[in-house]
Amino acid sequence: MDENSLCMVLRATNYRESDRMLTLFSREHGRIDALARGCRKQGSPLLASCDVFCCADFAFHVHKGRYFVTQAAIRENFFALRQNMQALMTAAVLSEVCERVVMPAEGNPRLFALLAGANYALNGGKDPRSVFFFFVVKLLDILGLRPVTRRCALCGAPAASRLNLAAGGAVCASCPGEDVPPDTIPLMEKILTTPSKAIGQTEIPMDANRASLAMRWLSDALESEPKSLALLKTVMKT
Repeated sequence: MDENSLCMVLRATNYRESDRMLTLFSREHGRIDALARGCRKQGSPLLASCDVFCCADFAFHVHKGRYFVTQAAIRENFFALRQNMQALMTAAVLSEVCERVVMPAEGNPRLFALLAGANYALNGGKDPRSVFFFFVVKLLDILGLRPVTRRCALCGAPAASRLNLAAGGAVCASCPGEDVPPDTIPLMEKILTTPSKAIGQTEIPMDANRASLAMRWLSDALESEPKSLALLKTVMKT
């Protein structure tokens, strides 16, 4: 059986002498583990598409539930983001998150659009801290954890000025929560109503403190810290 799908490469691991094992995020089919035979040989038509972060149209031969890459036409290799350590490590964390969240044979077009938008923004020079914050807020919504922003998540009072994500989002001054920069909650609401493809054009004032908040929210949502997040904290100095 043959299949075709637009995919993002989440992980690429060298295998044997010239092969590569790929973990792919397919817009239609979710996570796909595929073998790209001979892709590391000089002159292989698969080489350019079988590297981490690449976005490409893949063709597969499927045999007994195993996927084998037969063709790949690259759309974007995101070369520029690889030249900036913060952008590179941000992309690595986002890929790891998607690898954990996306399930085999379950399409997740919203998360696919979010990852693609984030990588294109990083590739275009967008502040990695802004991209990371945008991604995490959107991810919470995709995971069914959309934060309440216009009222207190605990008592329903209209004046929400602090955050308690464990309780569901913004909270008022009378309820338990943590103080955040005053523009944080309006910024979260703005992100939640902005299409993922517009991440590169969305103005997101950013500082290390806000990026640190997003890192904590991400770990709480996943119930553990992504392995690559430790290095991102180091390069962002959060």
